[in-house]
Amino acid sequence: MKIIIDSQQNGQTGENQNIVLTYSINNQNDEYIIYPRDISYYIGYYNITTALGNNTVTYFNGTLTVTLTLSDGLYSLSNYLSAIAQSNIQFDYQEQNGKVKISVTSPYTFSITNSNKTLLGFSSTQVISTSAMSDTPINFLPHKMLYIHLKQINSYNNYFNGTPNDILVRVPVTNDSFGTLVQYRFELPYASCLVNTTISKLEINITDENGNIISFNGMPVFYTLEVDSKCKFLSYK
Repeated sequence: MKIIIDSQQNGQTGENQNIVLTYSINNQNDEYIIYPRDISYYIGYYNITTALGNNTVTYFNGTLTVTLTLSDGLYSLSNYLSAIAQSNIQFDYQEQNGKVKISVTSPYTFSITNSNKTLLGFSSTQVISTSAMSDTPINFLPHKMLYIHLKQINSYNNYFNGTPNDILVRVPVTNDSFGTLVQYRFELPYASCLVNTTISKLEINITDENGNIISFNGMPVFYTLEVDSKCKFLSYK
C-alpha cells in the first residue's frame, strides 16, 4: 500500500497532520510495517522569534541605549545584519572559519546579549567598544534535525537514544531560505512496526531534537509512505 500525503491539498498545516485513510489497515496480527519513500517541504520554520527570545539587538549610539526588535522570520546572516545596520558598527564575516569580527567606532558600543550570542558565535555576553571576534562559527540554523513522528508506530519496537519513541525518520535542517523546496528520498528506508490495532488514520507531526513542535507557518509538507507486510518487506532486501 502506498500512501501519499499532501498537506496543501488536505488543508492541514505542515507540522501537524491527521490523515483519515480511505481503507483501514488491520494490523491486529502485527503483520504490517511502514516506511518513508520521500519527504518534501517548503521551508517555513523561523530561526528568530519572540518565543525563542533571540529577536532583540542592543547598542549604544553615544547618547542613549537602543534596543531593536526584529520581526519573527528566517534570517540569514546578511539579512540579519541588514536589519540591524548601523554605520558605526561593522561586521566582517570570516568565510574560512565561519566566525564574525565586530568592529565599533566610538562613541557607539554593541552588546552581545543572551538574545544574539548564539547567533553570532559568542560564548558569553559582553559590550564591544572597539572590536571582538566570535568564539565559534555563527549559528543561524534554528534546529539540527527535523524529527518526523508518526503516532501509529509501535514505539516499543522503535528506539531512539535507548528510549521507545514514534520517530518515523529524521532529516537534516538545511541552510536554505524561507520558501525553498527541500526534498529527501529514501532508497533503503528503515521500516517501523505499526501498532497492533485497526488503523483508520495517520497522525504525523514534526519536532526538534527536544520534542518541541516546529511550526512551518502554513507552508506545505508532502509525504510518500509505504505500508507492507513484514515478510514482503524482507524479501526486497
